[in-house]
Amino acid sequence: MGHSITRRLLVSNLVILAAFLGLAGTALDRAFRTSTETATQQRLQAHVYTLLTAAQEDQRGRMRLPEFLAAPAFNQPDSGLYAEVLGEDGAYRWRSGSLIGRGERLATAIAPGETRFHFEPTLAVFDQGVVWDDNAGTPLRYSVAVAMDSTTIQAEQAGFRGTLWRWLGGVTLLLLAAQILLARWGLQPLREMSAAVQRIESGQAEHIDGPVARELHGLSENLNSLIRQNLQRQERVRNALADLAHSMKTPLAVLRGATGHGADRALRDLITEQTQRIDEIVTYQRQRAAVAGTSSVTRPIALAPILRRLCASLDKVHRERALTCSLRVSDQLQLRADQGDLFELLGNLLENAYKHCSHRVQVGATADGQRLQIDVEDDGDGIPEQDVARILQRGQRADQRHPGEGIGLAVVSEIVHQYGGELAIGRSALGGALVSVVLPV
Repeated sequence: MGHSITRRLLVSNLVILAAFLGLAGTALDRAFRTSTETATQQRLQAHVYTLLTAAQEDQRGRMRLPEFLAAPAFNQPDSGLYAEVLGEDGAYRWRSGSLIGRGERLATAIAPGETRFHFEPTLAVFDQGVVWDDNAGTPLRYSVAVAMDSTTIQAEQAGFRGTLWRWLGGVTLLLLAAQILLARWGLQPLREMSAAVQRIESGQAEHIDGPVARELHGLSENLNSLIRQNLQRQERVRNALADLAHSMKTPLAVLRGATGHGADRALRDLITEQTQRIDEIVTYQRQRAAVAGTSSVTRPIALAPILRRLCASLDKVHRERALTCSLRVSDQLQLRADQGDLFELLGNLLENAYKHCSHRVQVGATADGQRLQIDVEDDGDGIPEQDVARILQRGQRADQRHPGEGIGLAVVSEIVHQYGGELAIGRSALGGALVSVVLPV
């Protein structure tokens, strides 16, 4: 469906939704990671204060940590909680029992009062610099470092991240389903308008009826006005030309009547010829201008009923000639065209065939989904090949047509070209003329 409004709305909403939820998920994940890291830092700093509280002094007043601490995790090897103290310019180094068998160095030289929190490959480390005065009042620098296994923290973060994105994915699907329902509900007036236009195209309605959405009210009124104006304009043209033809009958009759009262023979022949030409020209132009043409609001017309009616009428006109007309047209064949145009087109073709046939007329029609071809054949003398191009030439005036053809094929040619079709004349298998009309379905 070309570019779909529903698809455009859903794609744009999905992009915005994905961007929003992606940013929200990233922000929440970062906030949780920051929260867990802050909590870890505070927990390690509390352990530093615990170590400082457990520190003792030696004989010179220097800071010394006991071999065993009150917290069992510091005494158990590879427990996941580790501590190290480094001070006195490297002369003193204390390590908790949990570091037995591990070679990591936790404490680094750091200025007194400063703290540093960082992650090693498998550890979260908090380091703080302190000053301890000995008995002589000399300030001694120490670096107290506490570390804990970071795999637990990473597992918590990974678990939260997985849960977060699963929930956001579920929310995305729910919101997308809600957007689809809202888009369908919001665009329902457009679908109703499209259905109304399709009913007009299929011939089920002549105008858009029923209530429409306020935003589409102007469009509905404009379409209905366009349909009405098109029908009224065509009707005005037909009526005006019919009035013109009717108003010219009396002057033409007067001219013909005047030829019988004393006029010389040459003048009578001239007046008779010219009045006949005027009558033919008016008739041709009236039929030519009355062609309605096709549009998307033209309803489909079945061909078979029209052909049966025309053949029945012509059978009565030519009853004394005992002609036969065979129709090979399916009742399902339809053409989107004006009914008057079809009667004019098929009527002229059949009238010419009846007029020039010997005993038989045959009509066939086929369609391939895109084009419809109508073949009208007779068993008469046919149309001379040298006159075919002249007869089919567009723009020829009625008085320039081949004698005996009248204006019938001129009108047929005009209607066919008005509908964007093709007209061809050839030799029928019956022996006479074959007139083929191809029109787009």
